[in-house]
Amino acid sequence: MFILFGTKGRAIETDSGQFHCPNCNIKEEYGKKYVQDWFTLFFIPIFPISGKKNNHIECRKCESIYHTDVIEYKPALNEEEIESEYEKALKNVLCLMILADKKVEGGEISTVSNIYNKLTNDKKFSKNQIDKSIVKLKKDKKTVNQYLKKIKPYLNSGHRELIIKAMYLVASSDGHLDKKEGELLMKTANVLEMTSAHVKGVLSELDKKNNN
Repeated sequence: MFILFGTKGRAIETDSGQFHCPNCNIKEEYGKKYVQDWFTLFFIPIFPISGKKNNHIECRKCESIYHTDVIEYKPALNEEEIESEYEKALKNVLCLMILADKKVEGGEISTVSNIYNKLTNDKKFSKNQIDKSIVKLKKDKKTVNQYLKKIKPYLNSGHRELIIKAMYLVASSDGHLDKKEGELLMKTANVLEMTSAHVKGVLSELDKKNNN
């Protein structure tokens, strides 16, 4: 009787989920796998004879194999998507500014609605929508960095300055800039990679316009 034995590499799945497959160019299911050499008897894997190696991601649709970093891959946003993300980020940071001093005042809500309208070519952000956003922000407890993370790479200098100007106008709508509001303003500027000198210049320009 012949005994057939040998070795064989096996791809073993450890996790699964969805990702944006660069080859399919849409969201697909993936399997996270590693490769391991096994001893085989009559072509049947019996036990492993090597350590785990070659961790990879495999698309279930096209079977393309990628490095595990591909899970973080996101395709470039088109102009419409960029605008949509900018508007969402703007809503969030303006409402965060309302919450910065722990007081929600009617004047600040009106200012947010008016500023959003001006910066988005007359798109509406009503009092009811602002109230809902504030409730959600309180519940989520995310940082300004988390709200700006997705859109930040697509913001030009003009967009960044507009966000800072808008936040400043909301904060100062009650006649003064609270310490917590100032801290949030500078934290946002830091996330947007704006220096303190840049911010001071932007706000100085804004004050001059308001005083004229």
